[in-house]
Amino acid sequence: MNIAIIGAGLSGATLCRNLSPLGTVTIFEKSRGIGGRMATRQSIDAAWDHGAPCFIARDNGFKQFLQPFLNDQTLTEWHPKMTTLGLNQKAYKRTWFEPHYVGQPTMNQWLKALFAGHSVETQCDIQSIYGEPGKWYLASVGRNHGPFDWVLSSAPLAQTQVLFGGFNFDLAARYQPGFTLLCELAFSPSWDRAVCQDPVVAELILSGRRPGRHPGKTLVVHAQDQWASEQIASEPAMVEQTLRRAAEALLNTDFDSAKLHRWRYAQVIEQAASTHWLQPALQLGACGDWGGTQGAESAFISAKALSAALVHKGPKNQ
Repeated sequence: MNIAIIGAGLSGATLCRNLSPLGTVTIFEKSRGIGGRMATRQSIDAAWDHGAPCFIARDNGFKQFLQPFLNDQTLTEWHPKMTTLGLNQKAYKRTWFEPHYVGQPTMNQWLKALFAGHSVETQCDIQSIYGEPGKWYLASVGRNHGPFDWVLSSAPLAQTQVLFGGFNFDLAARYQPGFTLLCELAFSPSWDRAVCQDPVVAELILSGRRPGRHPGKTLVVHAQDQWASEQIASEPAMVEQTLRRAAEALLNTDFDSAKLHRWRYAQVIEQAASTHWLQPALQLGACGDWGGTQGAESAFISAKALSAALVHKGPKNQ
């Protein structure tokens, strides 16, 4: 059985691991690398974790899933020195009361083992599917891929809605957009992560201080949710300038450089009515973080549920 998985984030990785015994798995990812929101931007001598800064695990199944990666240290707990910053306000220390995890030396490093041995086509934006059950084809710019027995989407919900809109895909969710600024500092603050009491800036994270990272004075600036929602359609140059000036004011410094990244689907704030979607007769399925509101954990639970449903229902119909 040939299975196509669209999207190489945590949901796609979970599908890949769980469905490998059923046949050949091919993964298609529109970005330059795997990981989805667990993203790291790298230059010659610097790196920024510009996606999800960390994630938590409360579900027992997710905790068990993570344990091998904690054992081989491609995944580790993050214990940053935390503070709170605000204009004309005194800083004070903060703390966490449950484990927060990060990949090392990059956020997506631990996911690579889940794709090992499988064909992963990056920079491949799947725009449509055509064919019939058991003989599906995927169309990207200038190329066709297939045939595949099953097509599964772990892409953001908006992309999945476009791909499967003609096949009775009826799930919807609401996302919080976000903006991230990648900066370089001329000095090194005493803290690792700062939660900001500011209308524009939500938090500041020193990337070079995170476990296993390349040392350097690299800073990631995350925008406030409300401000990001208001600015999502604004000109990127204006958003970058406003976010940069707000962060520079909080730190009372000028950045050596700064680059903006926009996340249209940063976080699910209203989940879909089901954790996953499966049409055995069509041999199509979908999963993603839209199955819940807990980010990485929801992405895993959604993919696990789809995998179990497909194993139970799908192959018997082949």
